[in-house]
Amino acid sequence: MSENDNNARFFSINIDDAPTGKLKLDRGWTQRLINEDTGAKKVDVHINHINDDSGPGELHYHAHTENVYIVLEGVLEVVVEGTQYLLHPGTVGFIPPGVHHTAGSLGGHGVTKVIEIYAPAGKDFHVVKAPE
Repeated sequence: MSENDNNARFFSINIDDAPTGKLKLDRGWTQRLINEDTGAKKVDVHINHINDDSGPGELHYHAHTENVYIVLEGVLEVVVEGTQYLLHPGTVGFIPPGVHHTAGSLGGHGVTKVIEIYAPAGKDFHVVKAPE
């Protein structure tokens, strides 16, 4: 039975019961925990399961959103403004708004499992096009 409050004062979900979806570019899948669909207006929390061979993903930035990564399994390769960072299990990374970055599985360590937090919630993903 759900512990969710009908007046939107409280929401809980078992991670195993969370709605799922595909990551962009078929790089893995995500479990959507807390977001606008669950009543959150200022935060989005999800768990990404990034394929071992995913590559770095699209170069992008968030104009208004702060981005937090909490690595649970595997090795997350994050490239921020051209500098590579390797985040191992137990590591937390933070990227402020406006900073160009990519993130993906380093490879060779199995699926990379990452809790990702966006605040404020909402669509704020801007792909950076390579110079021609």
